Amino acid sequence: MSTHKHIDKICCVVIVFTLILTSLFMGAEAFGIEAKARTLGYEDRLFNTSRVHTIDIVMNDWEIFIENCISKEYSVCSVVIDGEAFKNVAIRAKGNTSLSNVQSSGSDRYRFKIEFDHYDSNNTYHGLDKLCLNNIIQDNTYMKDYLTYRMMNEFGVASPLCS
Repeated sequence: MSTHKHIDKICCVVIVFTLILTSLFMGAEAFGIEAKARTLGYEDRLFNTSRVHTIDIVMNDWEIFIENCISKEYSVCSVVIDGEAFKNVAIRAKGNTSLSNVQSSGSDRYRFKIEFDHYDSNNTYHGLDKLCLNNIIQDNTYMKDYLTYRMMNEFGVASPLCS
């Protein structure tokens, strides 16, 4: 406990100053201060559900990459999303049980994990550093994940972005 003779006055001044600052920040819009946009660039671009997006993976040795997918090692590639190219991007097969199921079925329809910043920490897709591409191998409608994530989002439950 402090024994300074003006400690009560100092504490009161600090509390009043804190309350004034808090009320100023809470009413910042009245002073022309606008809130920062809540959406990041990639949300409006890639996860805009008003259109079908294209994602092209470009690499020199695709066949070798597919043959070695079970190793889950990253390979370098370029990714073209809706006509916008990103170079020096990492890609690998994703999954455990699903990865071995795809391999044992003789299919090459793997799930992929793309990391834009794996080789270059400044490389992102408009702020997005990782992207998962689902193979939807167990959903013939291609809608189960999309509808589930959208419903969860509408209910206010934290859910992955999807498109």
